[in-house]
Amino acid sequence: MRISLAAAGPLAVLAASFAVWAGLSPRQSGDPGEAVLISFTPREVRVLKTVETAAFFYSPLETDGEVRLEGLRVEAGGYAIHEAPLALSLRPDPRFGEVSALVERLPHNHRGGGEERHYADPADPEFQGAEVIEVRREVAERLRALEEEYDGGRGRPYVQLDFPLHLDQVFTPDEPAGTRREVRVELRWRGPDGALRTTSSTRAVMRLPAPLGVPPSFQALGAGTSVHAGDLHVHSCHGEASGACAPSSNCTAETLQTSGSFSYAQLRSQYEALGMDWFTATDHSYCIDSDGEYDVVVAECAALTDATFLCLPDIELSSDEEGPQVGGDSGDLACLGTTSANHMGAHQLTARTPGGEEGFLGFCDGLFGDALEPFTDNLASIRAQGGYPIAHHPTSGNFGWNSYDAATGIEAGGLHGVEIWNGASQSGQGGDVGRWVDWMLDGRLLYAYSGSDTHDEAFAFGANHVLLGPGEFDAAGLHAALRAGRSYVSNGHALILDVELGGATLAMGAMHPLPPGSPAAATNVRVHYDFGGDNATITVFAGRAGDASESVLCTSGPLSGQGVFECASNLETSATSWVRAYSEAGSSTAYTNPVFFLPSTEDPGTYCTPKTNSAGCGATVASSGAASATNPAPFLITAQDVLNQKNGILFYGLAPAFNPFDGGTLCVAPPQRRTPPQGSGGNAGPPDCSGSFSFDFNARIQSGIDASLVAGEEVYAQYWHRDPGVASGTGLTNAIWFSIGP
Repeated sequence: MRISLAAAGPLAVLAASFAVWAGLSPRQSGDPGEAVLISFTPREVRVLKTVETAAFFYSPLETDGEVRLEGLRVEAGGYAIHEAPLALSLRPDPRFGEVSALVERLPHNHRGGGEERHYADPADPEFQGAEVIEVRREVAERLRALEEEYDGGRGRPYVQLDFPLHLDQVFTPDEPAGTRREVRVELRWRGPDGALRTTSSTRAVMRLPAPLGVPPSFQALGAGTSVHAGDLHVHSCHGEASGACAPSSNCTAETLQTSGSFSYAQLRSQYEALGMDWFTATDHSYCIDSDGEYDVVVAECAALTDATFLCLPDIELSSDEEGPQVGGDSGDLACLGTTSANHMGAHQLTARTPGGEEGFLGFCDGLFGDALEPFTDNLASIRAQGGYPIAHHPTSGNFGWNSYDAATGIEAGGLHGVEIWNGASQSGQGGDVGRWVDWMLDGRLLYAYSGSDTHDEAFAFGANHVLLGPGEFDAAGLHAALRAGRSYVSNGHALILDVELGGATLAMGAMHPLPPGSPAAATNVRVHYDFGGDNATITVFAGRAGDASESVLCTSGPLSGQGVFECASNLETSATSWVRAYSEAGSSTAYTNPVFFLPSTEDPGTYCTPKTNSAGCGATVASSGAASATNPAPFLITAQDVLNQKNGILFYGLAPAFNPFDGGTLCVAPPQRRTPPQGSGGNAGPPDCSGSFSFDFNARIQSGIDASLVAGEEVYAQYWHRDPGVASGTGLTNAIWFSIGP
């Protein structure tokens, strides 16, 4: 049962009622035989706004009478900041507390919720091994029996009381980051004997530093970029085990959570107070196990999305593991050997992707069923919808990715990325980060993401910080940036990577193809940072597929404030390689996504980077047909997004290059040959990107004008065109390479 408490009115009302509260003797939650009050107020905030939060109240008294709730009061720093009268009745029931005490003794990933105990004795040991399964079964059966009684008319012994927390009354605007304040929630109630009682719960909330934006050194590149922090792994009341929000029913499949879950609307306010402006709704596929439930999540997200905040309806999908297994987890044990499962974030879906059911052990196949699909099939299903999948908690907790060998990456249409930061835990370069790196060393192309995995209130963790350009803050723009790896994972600091190659800047997340014969060109790795007042170090890692480990390319000394850290390197051309950056200052850490370099076997294939022209476009080359020494059919090398009404030429050579030239990159090594000039056409009038070029290279080959163009030769080509709008007057496309066939 959820009750929402509206604001109580002016402070005068609060002051007038203070005398009533002052004479009461509060009892802390958890006293034997007394009521339990659990506060879910936030523990960290950045923005002083009103947050929608809640307290959970339960009465275990052994009586046939009723408990009457009369009022809720919230204090901060000893001052009342909210009060609301209540007129609610509960039917006490010690059995719910007994079940909840069993839940609190289960391992974390079996129970949901936080680490604190409110029902079980703190000295009681956590259940282990096979007893976890037996206790889970007992809890599920007892919860189901209780819910049947409650649904049949017996009053519930608990209620979740939703209320606003006015953070601008918890902190003053001038109080510095690091300030802590206790928020005390107090409930006034009467037992069956009519005696007035109070129960209270206190939590400390800390003010965090303001969010850090794009470092000036990065903005100086002219990107016009803004940073948008958010969470790719969020659970809500739709996945609760007891008291799920409509139309979802109670979900006892994985976690046996009995309190503390929020609606997505409430979570929005909590994320905004943390300085975030988006999250993805990723309740479990076995809890959202009907199209109707999923449609409600989609509708809720649509209602919450506006110009300042995005809620993206996705799902956390359960799948069967496949192939040889590396390690194991307690999720496998819970299924009694019938299933080895993993979890993935299924993002940018067009329809619900099923996986399990909400009943007890509904995430298992069971002895006589098959509730889960192989994860490779689910990867294909997500990709077929145009979505992208992320491996959740690959090494930590339950339902990790033990199918190490079978998990492919972007290179094979498999996983798109790895959740390197799950929840509040940090792992440096080990744990989930280490699994991500190991996969890349084994040839997988994968981006790094994070998720709080919250089942309760929002909290500060290593969020995804996405780089968006003007007009890109919408669902399509956010997904596009996430898919392109234009994000870093951080719990505070700003950290953005790029690489200079041949006069061009390769953005974080870039997958830069290298054609055959690519030279070991010099690169310059740049890490743009904003550490605020912290002193942090930056480490740049270089990796190569097939190696046993990454190497440290360079490490900074202590850095503070804003700036850019640079180190030189040489291009690795023999295998897939990458560079990435990491920063650390005490508990503050950040991880960039890599810049990848990919030896290309695609023939014909494009490479290099176009120069942005004065109309803001990067003209790109393409081809149609096949290069041939004898086939009369055309092999067209084209260019699109060229400046209109300008002259240009296609030039080519027999080797690639990455050389700075007139503010762009010369992608063809000398000696270069030129083809006849041509006009770009396009719109008449002011400069735009409506121009194009096309050249039949087979006609060139077969004309005999260039004796070097013979079967078996590899050719590298690029367009140059005039651009009066830039100082050099020069425009350059990217380049194409191809081999000449018979």
